[in-house]
Amino acid sequence: MSTRPILRLGTVKNVSGFQRHLQSLGLTIPCDHELLTGTGSPLRQPVVCGDIKIGNRIVVHPMEGWDGLPDGNPSEHTVRRWQRFGRSGAKLIWGGEAVAVSHEGRANPNQLVAAAHTEKGLSRLRATLIEEHRLTAGSGDGLLIGLQLTDSGRYSRPNAHGRPEPRTLYHHPFLDRRLGLPADFPVLSDAEIKVIIENFHKAALLAWRLGFDFVDIKHCHGYLGHEFLSAHTRAGRYGGSFENRTRFLREVVEGVRPFRSFGSRG
Repeated sequence: MSTRPILRLGTVKNVSGFQRHLQSLGLTIPCDHELLTGTGSPLRQPVVCGDIKIGNRIVVHPMEGWDGLPDGNPSEHTVRRWQRFGRSGAKLIWGGEAVAVSHEGRANPNQLVAAAHTEKGLSRLRATLIEEHRLTAGSGDGLLIGLQLTDSGRYSRPNAHGRPEPRTLYHHPFLDRRLGLPADFPVLSDAEIKVIIENFHKAALLAWRLGFDFVDIKHCHGYLGHEFLSAHTRAGRYGGSFENRTRFLREVVEGVRPFRSFGSRG
């Protein structure tokens, strides 16, 4: 067993220090010793993938905003953040932030919701981002804006930060205990799952109508989509076999595919 101390990356202050650490590990990772700026920077170069052209290599990843209104609409704080997304100059806005496909699936009572009553608010976010980006970058060419869609499942807290309202797929000996769930706590039925899938489809259609270029289906961090993958003990169409445990994602994606003109919106 190696006794080599673990280096805290925060202590590496320059490229030379990073290279010395790599040499001590017997690794070779090529990197530049000087950062190129302006038009010569690799980050300024476009990315082309089929018919999609992204104007540069700077990305805003999706995050949890936690500053929307109780009804799921964006607040002025949310609008200001999206304005800064545009001002950043990034040409790929990968979802902006997680947007719940229903009130029940919100991770917190300030998470955005994709629904008919939030349509104008979500449209304002996109329009604000584009306007600010054009003012900063001089053009909206190569700008690609997505919307991340989510259902928080086990970690839903739609009505109060301190009040979990979990929607689980199966009984987990550790996670159930962590949330204080009794042994007879009800799990989502197959019929309820179908409704959730339909909510994803409706949210994707809404995003398409509003001009978003794509949607990102959140399938990580233990939220609902992710939990399906570990539902080995669940009975029915959505648990047990690998085919069943991946059925949720496949059915969500199948319902989103008809909107494949994502990317043609300006």
